[in-house]
Amino acid sequence: EALADLSRWPARSEALQLALESARARAGAERLKDIDGVLGTLLDLVRIDEGWEAAVEAGLGEALQAVVVADAAVARRALDHLRSSSASGAVLALGPSPRSSAPTIPGTEPVRGRVRSDRPGVDGLLDVLLSGVVAASDVSTAVDAVLADPSIVVVTRDGGRFSRAGFRIGAGTSGATAAALEEAIVKARE
Repeated sequence: EALADLSRWPARSEALQLALESARARAGAERLKDIDGVLGTLLDLVRIDEGWEAAVEAGLGEALQAVVVADAAVARRALDHLRSSSASGAVLALGPSPRSSAPTIPGTEPVRGRVRSDRPGVDGLLDVLLSGVVAASDVSTAVDAVLADPSIVVVTRDGGRFSRAGFRIGAGTSGATAAALEEAIVKARE
């Protein structure tokens, strides 16, 4: 068991590092790093409860790989910079956000409580991004919930995503957040 752990944690930390680098590249993070007010990708700024990585990633969708910036003015500068360098990327601006909650639907629970950030303002962004996202225990419950309320997004713990736009089973998620990488590095060193 110790030998398995000895090889597992370094391999996990390497896989997480590669996944984070790939997500940062898709978001345009490297091109934006020198702009004042760029905080990093959403993946760099959040902590997800263990066992909820796939569900949170499904709920956040492409936003998880966006670059988070301090405000709308920084977002404009970042977008101008991406456009002028013919690069692609995604930007999310922090700002005031109304506190909203996911709908209460039998057999589901809000996903929002399963992810958090230590960075000021990011929790408000998570409130907006996950306001209509709930998790269901199984596919049948997920489909029933979307049919009952087409305004919501329902995810499953294994990364399924169900909405009025369509139904998807499973996901190719990596669980790659900066917090997960940090934990894997610590465990590899232990």
